[in-house]
Amino acid sequence: MSLVDVAEAPERPAGSRRRAVWAWIVVALLVVAAAVVAMLVSREWSAPVPLGAESPRYDGALAVTTLAQEDGFAVEEADDLAGARDAVGSGSTLVVTDATLLDPEVLADLAADAAHTIVLDADAVAASAVVPGATTGWSGDEALRPACDLPVARNAGPITAGRTLVPLSLDGITACYPSGDGYGLVRARVDADSIVTFVDGSAVFANGRLDERGDAALALGLLEGAGDIVWYTPSPADAGATGAPPTLGDLTPRWVSPAIVLAAVVALACAIWRGRRFGPLVAETLPVTVRAGETLEGRARLYRDARDPDHAWQAIRDGAMSRIARRLALAPGADVEQVAHAAAGATGRDPREVAALLADHPADDARLAELGSRLRALEHDVTESGEGHPR
Repeated sequence: MSLVDVAEAPERPAGSRRRAVWAWIVVALLVVAAAVVAMLVSREWSAPVPLGAESPRYDGALAVTTLAQEDGFAVEEADDLAGARDAVGSGSTLVVTDATLLDPEVLADLAADAAHTIVLDADAVAASAVVPGATTGWSGDEALRPACDLPVARNAGPITAGRTLVPLSLDGITACYPSGDGYGLVRARVDADSIVTFVDGSAVFANGRLDERGDAALALGLLEGAGDIVWYTPSPADAGATGAPPTLGDLTPRWVSPAIVLAAVVALACAIWRGRRFGPLVAETLPVTVRAGETLEGRARLYRDARDPDHAWQAIRDGAMSRIARRLALAPGADVEQVAHAAAGATGRDPREVAALLADHPADDARLAELGSRLRALEHDVTESGEGHPR
């Protein structure tokens, strides 16, 4: 193809470009809508739960469960109470990620069925199932030392404990990692064959914290202390089954979260539709005539609203000085001193008085009105004096 052919090739119309862009936008919206519908039909919309065994997020527990599996321990997940009861055996380790959703009696029954139960998130109510009267505290991000004879804690060394448990008495329990009145790890017996360990999982087991201090060693030591691992993540349905009040997630229909996402996509599309211009802007001349009086009143209102009498006075004074200078045949751009001497000579006034008037700075509207009256009188006297000639 020659340069002449290229020069003579017709340019693609702007309307075609706009139609192509809108076609791509419609296709993108259809793809997003199809994906949302697929999520609604296939499964419930949900984010990974904290301390989930397969969650790779910073608050998940995929790292520690993977390490336990590499060491030869099987990890079985249970996402409801019935599944946890079926999976727990007398020689297994039960991990409860959120005991706040369980009734204390239910937690105690589950712990009695397992050889070792590790509670990763327990409040005072849940802890009372094994340690009556216990309360919770907080150790912050300080490194805590074991200060106990528990082998797994001594091997792990210092950890970041996070939430602590404050027992009423240390009789019959093992408490490690002291911080104030609380302990970062508390172990107690349910019966002769079952023990329960309370520890803050978000500070010790979570992916984002596992590489801090001795957290990984403690987590693996606790998990690998008995047989295979049952990783139980309580659900809101478990809370309802045990008499606990329903949560907000319990009361929210399944379609609410996808509907919110779809509404956000529609809002974005509307913003693109109404806020984007495809192609150059079209300049349009609008012949508008505004009277000088309207402009004067508009500027006066602006000065009044801005509470700036000095600025308004400068505009009034400059206009008066320009008219006086033309009347007295002064050169354009004459300064205050030149105008004052010329006006004083024409009206018989004191030059210092005229110069002081022109150089004044009003501080309020009352002073502005007074200076305006004096300046108007000065201009009137110059006009009536008959000296000079207008230019």
